[in-house]
Amino acid sequence: MLLWNCEDTELLDLTGELELSDFNLPELPEGYVYEGWLLVGGTYVSVGTINKDSLNNNRAHFSQIEKTDLTSAESFAITVENSSSPAPSNYVLLVGDFNGSTADLKSDGTSSNGITTLGNKISAAYTLQNATVTPDLPGTFTENGIWFFKEVNSQKESTLALLYDELRYQAWLQTTTDAGAIRYLNMGIIAADAGRDSRNAYTPQTSNFIPEFAGEDFLIQPEGETFPAGFFPKNIEGSKLILTPIFNGFASQPESPFPIFLLQSEIPTGISNDVNTAYPMQLNNNFGAKATKL
Repeated sequence: MLLWNCEDTELLDLTGELELSDFNLPELPEGYVYEGWLLVGGTYVSVGTINKDSLNNNRAHFSQIEKTDLTSAESFAITVENSSSPAPSNYVLLVGDFNGSTADLKSDGTSSNGITTLGNKISAAYTLQNATVTPDLPGTFTENGIWFFKEVNSQKESTLALLYDELRYQAWLQTTTDAGAIRYLNMGIIAADAGRDSRNAYTPQTSNFIPEFAGEDFLIQPEGETFPAGFFPKNIEGSKLILTPIFNGFASQPESPFPIFLLQSEIPTGISNDVNTAYPMQLNNNFGAKATKL
């Protein structure tokens, strides 16, 4: 006689369905996807990945979700993932608690079970400073630069508080030509709060005067790049400073930012040129979505 004991066998009910709507996130480069997660008691349960092929009119539909997980989920999160990142990655972009069957997902969210967005974990501020070049350098440099440090009691201190692990960050200046065309000036990859970024393309190479912090003087045109006449030295007022998280190893192009502009700041006209005064960057609150249990 064959006896079958199913007392300890878990029978899954894969009839749960969920819909994402009002999806307002940019398309990611090849090799990167968004992933949706139910948060059940602080544990991540994937419902699937999201890309341009799974979206229809800013909506995505997920089925075959374990019914108990869906019913028990207190919150929902969206992360950015790539093939080399552990899932879920630290790149938590949106999160929100379910109110009834619906969760509004925000970039400044913190869930009731303790999951918070990357945007709530990092901060950055910048200073507008005189050019960090030797006084006897040939040429008259009347414009200045953006740096991620300030002086406190004559000591330089970082104005960054970023999370790294599998992430790095890239700074960009979004500016326009006289004809109104948008240009992105690559300020380099930031791998530490205190330390130089990976690129000093717009700063004359007077290494004794370049600070050991991320930032850039917009004084010279990099070799091999074409800019309109009179573009340098660059007046940065009216431009936008952007900080975008990237995965370690992301192969960025000099003129193509990773599309998640998470921290940003409009640089006002008449801004104070003062190494002691730091201006905070703001979290991009335009990102969002809505998750609905069906």
